[in-house]
Amino acid sequence: MAKIIVIGGSIMGSSLAYHMAMAGAADAVTIVEPDPTYEFAAAPRSAGGVRLMHSLPENIEMSRYGQAVYRDFANLMDVDGEPGVFPFRDYGYLHLVAGAEAVATIEKNWRTQTAHGAPNEILDRAAIAERFPLLRHDDIDAGLYGPRDGFIDPYAAVTGFRRKAISLGVEYVNDRVTGIEADASQVTGKVTGVTLASGRRLDAEAIVNVAGAWAPDICAMVGMSIPVEPLCRPTFYFETEQPLDPLPLTKDPSGMAFRTEGRGFASGITRQDVPGGFNWEIGEAEHAYFENDLWPALAHRVAAFERIKVKRSWSGHYALNRFDGNTIIGPWVGGLENFYVAVGFSGAGLQKGPAIGRALSELLLHGAYQTLDLSRLSYQRIIDNAPLFEEGFTA
Repeated sequence: MAKIIVIGGSIMGSSLAYHMAMAGAADAVTIVEPDPTYEFAAAPRSAGGVRLMHSLPENIEMSRYGQAVYRDFANLMDVDGEPGVFPFRDYGYLHLVAGAEAVATIEKNWRTQTAHGAPNEILDRAAIAERFPLLRHDDIDAGLYGPRDGFIDPYAAVTGFRRKAISLGVEYVNDRVTGIEADASQVTGKVTGVTLASGRRLDAEAIVNVAGAWAPDICAMVGMSIPVEPLCRPTFYFETEQPLDPLPLTKDPSGMAFRTEGRGFASGITRQDVPGGFNWEIGEAEHAYFENDLWPALAHRVAAFERIKVKRSWSGHYALNRFDGNTIIGPWVGGLENFYVAVGFSGAGLQKGPAIGRALSELLLHGAYQTLDLSRLSYQRIIDNAPLFEEGFTA
């Protein structure tokens, strides 16, 4: 029997599986995931942040739902009385800015955020100095502070959704999609099935591509072009000579960001000026960049960071939307009508995962969004060359 075939079982695919199952449609969907350990998936290697610090209402609302789910995750994902442990760490987010234009931007964003229920605050230089005395502030004009923003265990989020979905009856197939079949004889054309690396074939009523940084390869199988590519994001974990009090995730005017991680801190930067592609090794070039660029910026903002020791580093990958940095979600407009995508999260996928799963389930079951209208994030804006940019804080 034909089913909805979901390509990718990380945060998006497993959230979709969960929401389909909770809607009573567990038997209508099959998840195809080549690596159930998620060793190289983007979400488990991410910083795990969930913030309401966005400028677009859709992104704020998606993250609001994400926070609600993650704060009650252990209860929602309970399986046979085993809820597990899933803390939401309320360390907050702090976006520091300098200059009149940047201050005007965060003030504009603050008005949008508070209108959508985010309890964010604008802090002047004196307030920043009082609340966060570890931070250098003499070159800062203001900050946007999200006290309810924080961090989760990203691997636990992925495996929690997966475990719950399986318990509710969703089928996961440990295999890799190598081809997509389509019937072009109709006016619009439809996908009809997938072939797998094992040689197995699955009939498809619809196909959903949530393969993250690998999504462009899946789209290419049906001739769809998306402006998304993998972008390596190195992250470095370091410790100071003496333990420091926790700090919010702090985004510096230089573009550098750092956050509390265990007894130390983690820092990384997204360099969109470098070529895309997969890079799983943190080599000499990345460490040189940390020492020559990141470390000076860290030490400038926090004096205690002048003497640190890097303990480990790792490589994650953004599925970067080069067009406007925002999600592309929905059916392939102008193409195969039952081929859906949710791609291009550009580093903000984990926090949107719950809402994306809910949104896709509504499209698949009802043909339209029921709770949050994400129509502006469709592929139509790619066709129309009408980018939808975030202003201010970006991942």
